[in-house]
Amino acid sequence: MIFMSLNECDVAFKELETLISKTKDLSEADTRAKIIDLLFLDILGWTEDDIRRESHVHKGYLDYIFSIDGTRKFILEAKRVGLSFLIPESFGGRYYVISGTISTDKKIRAAIEQVQLYCINSGVKYAVLTNGMQFILFEAFKYGADWRSGKCIVFRSLEDVKDNFNLFWNTLNKKSVSEGSLRKYISKEELPLKFYRPIDSLHSKDASITRNNLSPLLQPFIEFVFKDIIGEGQLEVLKNCYVKQKQFQIASRQINRQLDRSPDFAKKYNVKMILESGNSAGTFEELHSKSQKFLRTQAPRGNLMLLMGGIGAGKTTFIHHFFKFVIKDPSKTLWFYTNFLNAAPDPNLIQNHIFSSIIEDYDQKYKSKLEDELKAVGLEKISPNLESITILFSLLTLKGYTVSLVLDNVDQHSYVSPEYQERALLIAKHLTEKLKTITILALREESFFKSTMSGVLDAFPADVFHISSPSFEQLTRYRIKYVLELLKKTDTQLTNLMKVYVNFGASKEVVKRFFNIINDSLRSSRRKGEEILRFMMDISGGDMRLALHFFRTFLVSGNTDVDEMLMIDLRDREQGFIYGYQIPFHHVIKSIILEHSRLYSSTRSRIMNLFDLNPECSNSQFLNLHVLSYLNDRLVYNPPTGRGYVEIDSIIREAERVGISREAISYSLITMARFSLVQFENQSKQGYQTATFVRLTNTGSYYLNELVRKYIYLDLVWMDTPISDEAIVKELLDYVIELNRYKNPDDIERRFQRTEIFLDYLKTMEERDFKNNPEFKDSDLTRREFMPTIIQSYNEQKEFIKTARASK
Repeated sequence: MIFMSLNECDVAFKELETLISKTKDLSEADTRAKIIDLLFLDILGWTEDDIRRESHVHKGYLDYIFSIDGTRKFILEAKRVGLSFLIPESFGGRYYVISGTISTDKKIRAAIEQVQLYCINSGVKYAVLTNGMQFILFEAFKYGADWRSGKCIVFRSLEDVKDNFNLFWNTLNKKSVSEGSLRKYISKEELPLKFYRPIDSLHSKDASITRNNLSPLLQPFIEFVFKDIIGEGQLEVLKNCYVKQKQFQIASRQINRQLDRSPDFAKKYNVKMILESGNSAGTFEELHSKSQKFLRTQAPRGNLMLLMGGIGAGKTTFIHHFFKFVIKDPSKTLWFYTNFLNAAPDPNLIQNHIFSSIIEDYDQKYKSKLEDELKAVGLEKISPNLESITILFSLLTLKGYTVSLVLDNVDQHSYVSPEYQERALLIAKHLTEKLKTITILALREESFFKSTMSGVLDAFPADVFHISSPSFEQLTRYRIKYVLELLKKTDTQLTNLMKVYVNFGASKEVVKRFFNIINDSLRSSRRKGEEILRFMMDISGGDMRLALHFFRTFLVSGNTDVDEMLMIDLRDREQGFIYGYQIPFHHVIKSIILEHSRLYSSTRSRIMNLFDLNPECSNSQFLNLHVLSYLNDRLVYNPPTGRGYVEIDSIIREAERVGISREAISYSLITMARFSLVQFENQSKQGYQTATFVRLTNTGSYYLNELVRKYIYLDLVWMDTPISDEAIVKELLDYVIELNRYKNPDDIERRFQRTEIFLDYLKTMEERDFKNNPEFKDSDLTRREFMPTIIQSYNEQKEFIKTARASK
């Protein structure tokens, strides 16, 4: 017997090659026993003291029981070559479900069941079935589950063992078995790692940062211009800042992206896109005008219009702009607005809320104009009930007015009360018929989908319209331009307009310069500007409310160094540069990821950490990336649910084939849906339990193909990434500079150092994934390696930053 170190895998491999050459001279009778003895004793490091051989009265097989320190680890049953079983050449895979394809061969099934029974009787959990040349490794019983649902590892020949020696060696050599390799490779119960988050070691992990020096001067504009612009005191803002140009209208800029078009599931409902131009709202306006004419010339009959769009697509803003600036005859058009954001979540109170909102709107907008007319016909008081509201609307119709009833955010409480939305739609139908109104319901795409599934929309006719998100570049440009116009006014004029006291004095010029820097920087025609705009648009997933939140955060965050921006801009202009200071991408992303915190935290940030994981179901830092990549490769799929959708069960099946649990996939998809990286066909971020399909979103594509490679992203998220090596955590924490009071010229070098430590760790973890799971390379889900590209991109960015700093 050749003495060798148990760790010398290369020496073992050479011994295997020698063994394979010897088998050519062995008779069939000798092959079984001699190969097994040579393989396990000379190559895999077992000793005679570890093995007990048992001959059975049944001819044709021999059992070996392998033990370590008296603990039985596995049973090996040796059959005759070819006679007892023969794995067909068509079985090209490595892992097979025991009850699946492998059991279609009767001899193999019988052999597996025989050794499984012997394992049960002997109380040994793992089995190796071999005929000397071929090997089947499996778990003989599973707690709380059918053992046949488990998987077996198959080696089709000694040459196959040679070609996949790492897996064979890592599973069956004595040292590996003593460390739990049978659980790891056969049961696929990966030994749990203990993870440490660097941020948890810091006393000041929740430290916040004060807003920047300009924030007090910017706050009035933020409240008046950069939030919702639907208030009665914001008519000029709405008029000047409303964006008609939608994303699908600029398709030339959206090549190779998923365009914001009508949801695929809504095709059967003849959903119409809203195309706005000039002072027109397209088909929406046309239908509303036709409905008005019908109400004025024919026997009055109500008409129901559904307006759907994604979260933050601008449905509410569109409605307000339509009635305030688009309606051709506003003097004869009355509209009553009900916002369900303010409604109680009780479905029984829906109608009461609508009536109360109608009266409130009447008192604020129309009472002074119509009170005398209505008194003349005997209506002196309007009560919040159907009878009183019916009389009001009937009298208004007789006097030549057309009445529109707007029900906004009708799906607001659908998660609190599942019946709420359906009840709201049925009440809307009833009121439309009873009150003879043009009723407009605004709801999210996911809510529309729920209604189509329940069949409630089939119960009554409705015209359905879809509104897409506006261009974020246009949205910010219009508002910045309006702010620059406002800054031409006096402090008194601004105070009267914005209803908040302002006293800019000499600081007004500084504010102008700041907004001019923003205006000059956020241009898609410039590389830096285009990169920032793409980040803002993609990271918000088309939700303009969220995109504006990110923009406002950047304006006031203490992580936005406005003093540096203004100083460099002034210097550049003095030196004759045409455009002045251009905001670097990393300034924007840092402010948005951290917001008002000094350190990144996955529980606080609206930006997801792709390297996060749930240690209870996975040890891999790359599962999220694998799922995103898998979906990205299938964007060309076109099932009935829509382009790019992939069946969730198919992802789970592929994951389980390579030992990734259903729970790990579920956790990944649920988390990524919350951050809008993936989308379920039911259009709900919380809809995993009822979803069948999932697809990659623009946001997910951006994370996968761009964000994960950004140096600044990597430099921030390491702080709250689970790391399995405590020594590396301690090393990283030596480079925390965010809690220092002042900037240091060496800070950038320290940032590079800690990012490289983090990248080395991730590289090691990825290599570990593939070493411990060789089957990953055979799966469409897991075959891709990410770290080489990430590291290459980091090195390029590092070189660019160092060159740029050296040139200053």
